[in-house]
Amino acid sequence: MVNEECVSQLDELSEFLMQLQPEDYNEVSPIFQTASVGQHVRHIIELFSCLIDQYDSGKINYDRRDRSILLETDAAYAILSISKIQSKLHLPDKELVLEACEGKGTKKMKTSYFRELWYNLEHCIHHQALIRLACRSIPYIQLKESFGVAKATLNYRASLTDNN
Repeated sequence: MVNEECVSQLDELSEFLMQLQPEDYNEVSPIFQTASVGQHVRHIIELFSCLIDQYDSGKINYDRRDRSILLETDAAYAILSISKIQSKLHLPDKELVLEACEGKGTKKMKTSYFRELWYNLEHCIHHQALIRLACRSIPYIQLKESFGVAKATLNYRASLTDNN
């Protein structure tokens, strides 16, 4: 189920974070040029948090997130936050309204909890792919082959080896 896939993906992110030195988490990456690994991790966590925290209201707005400096500068706090998210992901599917701020107004569309979990999963993988690129030059980092790789790509690669 999508809940378990999110838990698994967030486990990979936590395992990665446990390997990082503080300076590699906080400093602007020469690959990104404008962001740190910590800022990408914060972004992942805050979108999941928005979904979980706003679930009961039935209205999800990812534009209204905290942008926490602590999340982007403290990997240990990020790991703790990931663990809290994982413990709250197992909610029942239900219809939601997705809101997006646009100018002075707000656009709204129908969605569901599982659909938004899937979005967060794909969004997490996308940012992990960017993080993977930024960490290629850090010799002590060991990433799983699946880190930052879309599920469809992993399935495709597996089908190639199954057919040989």
